[in-house]
Amino acid sequence: MKCVSVSFKTAPEEIRDKFAFTDYEKEKFTKDLSKFSKDIKCVILTTCNRTEIYVESGCGIFIVLENLLSQKTGLSISEIRKYAKYYENRATIEHIFKVACGLDSMILGENEILSQVKNTYLEALQKNNTGYELNTTFLSALSCAKKIKTETEISKTALSYATLACNEIKRFVQNIPNPSIMIIGGSGQMGASIIKNLVNNKFRVKIYATKRVHVKGLNLDSGVEIIDYLERYEYLKSVDVVVSATKSSHYTINYEDARKYILPNRKMLFIDLALPYDIDREIQNLNNCKLITVDYFETIVQNNYTKKEKAINNAYSILDNELQKIYKNIIYHNALPSLHKQDNLSLYRLKDKLDADSFEAVINKIEKEGSYAL
Repeated sequence: MKCVSVSFKTAPEEIRDKFAFTDYEKEKFTKDLSKFSKDIKCVILTTCNRTEIYVESGCGIFIVLENLLSQKTGLSISEIRKYAKYYENRATIEHIFKVACGLDSMILGENEILSQVKNTYLEALQKNNTGYELNTTFLSALSCAKKIKTETEISKTALSYATLACNEIKRFVQNIPNPSIMIIGGSGQMGASIIKNLVNNKFRVKIYATKRVHVKGLNLDSGVEIIDYLERYEYLKSVDVVVSATKSSHYTINYEDARKYILPNRKMLFIDLALPYDIDREIQNLNNCKLITVDYFETIVQNNYTKKEKAINNAYSILDNELQKIYKNIIYHNALPSLHKQDNLSLYRLKDKLDADSFEAVINKIEKEGSYAL
């Protein structure tokens, strides 16, 4: 199992934007990948801060992935290698675990990543894009993440993007009478989280949430007024804050259209939580308009790390124990075809007593010599 990762740790926002996948692009990429080998299994994870491609395949797959990514992004292979990290075998498994558990996030211990990983995996599973190792790894990683969330304080001290965005909104409108906010993408996970945060905390703000004409059954809190997505520019005349968090492949707010509606003497806050970009960066060049992106929040969370030091240590202790289990399960599964039936029960019991390296050594000796004194 292998992984190519481009994240906030390796690439700036404008580069990560090139690697972001829409649902259509995921399907196309997977189909293109299958042309090289029908046995390849693939899971593509795209969030605001990372794009990662996990594959279950043999040797030589990295160069195939690089070529396909070069076609998608327009970057050369040497440029891709500059921004990407590569994982193989156990390193891939460990990385998936860290991502799912929020231990590789910009906001350490964040909650959103767990549901993002879960939804991504289930989507790939439904499309028959997963194999034994991907299934075993993702299911174990999700289980480990839930255990860490339950048994440690790491998530309780974590600040999500939705929470950070709400804090910025509250600070910006605190002296504005009858403030209002427009959320583009209110039916999505991030938009819904912001709405829930504002409503549950009974914050004094009028909330408008957009929906496209073709979207049906949008179910938001009764205190939120639903507006037509096509009328979003009209609301720029009156709202104080605009938050956009969609999966759109084009701008939801562009500079040329917005400048016709934004009043010159009104202060406005724009928060773009999407990747690819939702809001034209030139918006910040308009008088009294402030633009915040996901990268802005990175410096904020650094101060929160010291409070979570003990929780982090506890989380890694759980992570290490769960990783040992999955390493041994995969070693045992891969060795089954070459083992004698009489060895299976004894090895299964031995698997629980040894660490992964020792168990692998036993398996290797049996495969080499044909027997082992158990």
